[in-house]
Amino acid sequence: MKRIIISLLVLCPVVLSAQSNFTIKGKVSGPMTALKKVYLNYNDGTAGRTDSVEIKNAEFEISGTMKDGNYNSATLAIGNSQSRRPDRQLTLFIKKGERITVDVQGALPDSKITGSVQTELYQVMRDSLSGTKDVDQSLLILKRLIVQYPDSRMAFRTFLNIFGTGQVQRFPTKFPEIANLFSLFSPQIQGSKEGLAYSKYLENVRHLVIGGTLSDFTSKTPEGKVVKLSDLRGKYVLVDFWASWCIPCRGEFPYLKKAYTRFKDKNFEILGYSIDHDKSLWISALENDDVPWINVSNILGPEDPIAREYQIYAVPANFLIDPNGKVIATNLRGELLESTLEKFIK
Repeated sequence: MKRIIISLLVLCPVVLSAQSNFTIKGKVSGPMTALKKVYLNYNDGTAGRTDSVEIKNAEFEISGTMKDGNYNSATLAIGNSQSRRPDRQLTLFIKKGERITVDVQGALPDSKITGSVQTELYQVMRDSLSGTKDVDQSLLILKRLIVQYPDSRMAFRTFLNIFGTGQVQRFPTKFPEIANLFSLFSPQIQGSKEGLAYSKYLENVRHLVIGGTLSDFTSKTPEGKVVKLSDLRGKYVLVDFWASWCIPCRGEFPYLKKAYTRFKDKNFEILGYSIDHDKSLWISALENDDVPWINVSNILGPEDPIAREYQIYAVPANFLIDPNGKVIATNLRGELLESTLEKFIK
């Protein structure tokens, strides 16, 4: 019996260590030495995982298990809690069997990484793109990266950092190029959970970018009159999403009034859509700001299905469509609305 017990005691450490198949060792210096704990949030190939360890003598070691042979994304956070501060978060791409070292000397994203090929490559690409303000240059760099590493989750994460959910609308003329970049990823990346979600996102915004056709919708004016977007077909229309509580939205009204006064008799209309949840506040704002153009709302707040269909997660936001219902410009702020209308309406 003693021999069996001793054998089990000897075997137990081996079994436990076999459960972990990657490790991250870190050394902390500089301002980060005042922090107490390191957190690791990662996907093991099947589900999300979270672990944490104390920082002792300015060093830490944390381990985990990957259940597949792929590189999976992870976030290392340092602090007294799971910090969301960008300077205390580090993106990693971890594969089974890797022994990673992290040398933290300043902000966590600037740490020197060894032992993780994909993470090292990610940092090189991130640094290459960080000083690039030209979208065409970013597209070119990303295309080279994706063509070389179509199976890389790191490459996909880099792509999402720039052109991820909610970002494509910032580059309304570049939708074909962005969609083409996504198509260069392998079926494995496109078929992943993140890939499928992004594919759905692209499909949802396809009609919201330059050249797209806005979905029709029906809503009501303050007086209860039913209005459809398609009722205005044949005119240039600015579909303007706003809310009574949005100060920047109402700050745009003087510019909208100026453009409306100048072009309303030249086949131009504005259709305001409020995402208010209180009808009295909506009507009060219209009266106080003396808004002369058509305004509608379903009084459903920011979660309004029409707002979601139009991917409205912040206001003000607007779309300028031509008489055929095609999007010709988006997010026209200040004097840009009037100068854009000058190009189309003579």
